[in-house]
Amino acid sequence: MLNTAQQARRLSGSEGSHADLLPERPQEAVQPLHPAPPPAEPIAPHVVPIRIEVGHDPLDGFSAEAPAEATPAARLLLAVKAKWVLAFGACFAVLAVVAAAFYVRTRIASRPTPKALLGHAVLRSRPDGAAVIIDGVERGTSPLELDLVAGAHEVIFWAESAERRIELRVDGGTHVVENVDMPLRGGALEIDSDPAGARVTVDGTTVGVTPLTLPRVTPARHTVAVTKGPTTVNREVDVLAGATASVFLSLTPKVSAVTGTLTVDSPLDLRILENGKLLGLTNAAPITLATGKHQLELVSEALEVRVNRSVVIESNKLARFSVAAPSGMLSVNASPWAEVFVDGRSFGVTPLGSISLPTGSHEVVWRHPQFGEKRRTVVVGAQTPARATVDLNP
Repeated sequence: MLNTAQQARRLSGSEGSHADLLPERPQEAVQPLHPAPPPAEPIAPHVVPIRIEVGHDPLDGFSAEAPAEATPAARLLLAVKAKWVLAFGACFAVLAVVAAAFYVRTRIASRPTPKALLGHAVLRSRPDGAAVIIDGVERGTSPLELDLVAGAHEVIFWAESAERRIELRVDGGTHVVENVDMPLRGGALEIDSDPAGARVTVDGTTVGVTPLTLPRVTPARHTVAVTKGPTTVNREVDVLAGATASVFLSLTPKVSAVTGTLTVDSPLDLRILENGKLLGLTNAAPITLATGKHQLELVSEALEVRVNRSVVIESNKLARFSVAAPSGMLSVNASPWAEVFVDGRSFGVTPLGSISLPTGSHEVVWRHPQFGEKRRTVVVGAQTPARATVDLNP
C-alpha cells in the first residue's frame, strides 16, 4: 500500500498541482548559512537645497568671480610692494655680477705666472766708464754684467756726448758678451806764434790767426802752417782724443850774442814749458833761448807724462838732450781666447795681465786658429794701467 505521501506525489505528477488537497504540515525553520548584514542607514545626498522664493534668483547667492575694485590705499600698497620687488631683484643681479667677477679674478690670480726666461749679458766699451742705457733705462756704467729678459733690447753706450747704439739679442739661459769701441772724441789744438797775428792753416784750410784755440779737432796727425808776411813755418802735430795739443812757432828768431838754441829728442810728443809758458815741442825745430840755466817741464796730459829737466844755454850754441818714454802697464783678454801680439811681438795666450810697455801708442793683434784675428791701437799711459779686450766669437 502506498502511504499518504507517495500518493500525494503521484497525484501531483500526473494530475498537476493539487496542493490544496494535501494536509498542511508545519514548515521547519531553515537556518541560513551566513546571516544577512543589518540594513545600512540611508546616505544623505551632497545636495544643497536651494530655496526658491518668489522674485529671487538663486544664483544671486554666489560671489562674483571678478575681484572687487581695489581701494586707493590697496593700490598704493601694491605699488610699494612692486618697487621693493624690483629693487631686490636689481640688488641681487648686482651682487651676482660682483661675485662672478671676484671668482674669475681669484681664479686668474691663483694661476701660476710663467717665469720669464732670462739671459746673462756682459757689456764692455773702449774706453771704460760709458753709461749703459737699456730700453730707455740707465743700468750702470761699462763694464757691466746683468741678467736680461730673453729677446731684443736697444742698448746705448754714452760718454761725454759720444754714443754708440746697438741691438742686443738675448736668449734664455745663455751668456752673451758685447764689446764696442766708442767714437773717438775730438781733441783741442792750441796754436801760437812769435810774433802774434800770423795766419794759421790746418791741413791746407785757413782757420784764423794766432793766438788760436781749436776746441774740436779730429784725433789724427795734422799739418799746421803759420804765415806772417813772407815767412811761413810748417809743423806736424798729433791730436789725441780728449787731450789738448799745443804748437808754438817762432817766425822771427832773434840772433844775438846772448842767445842759444835747444832741441829735445823723445819718442813722445811732449810740450816744453818754462814757468808755465809754452816754449815749443819735442822733435821739432830748435827753440831759441837766452843764455844761462833754464828749468824746463816736459808734459803730455794724454800719456800722463810729466818730466822735469835742467839745461844750460850757451851763446850761439845748440843744446840737446833726450827724454825716454816711461813704462806703462797693459792687460789683454779675449773671448774665448787668443794669442796676443804687441807691435809684432808675441806675449802669449790670453788672459794676460801687467804687460810692461813703453808709454805711447801700440798695435795689439789677437789671433785665434778658428775665429781669425782682430787688430786695435792701444794707448798706454805712464800712470793708469790700460786694458784691451775683444770678442772673437762669430
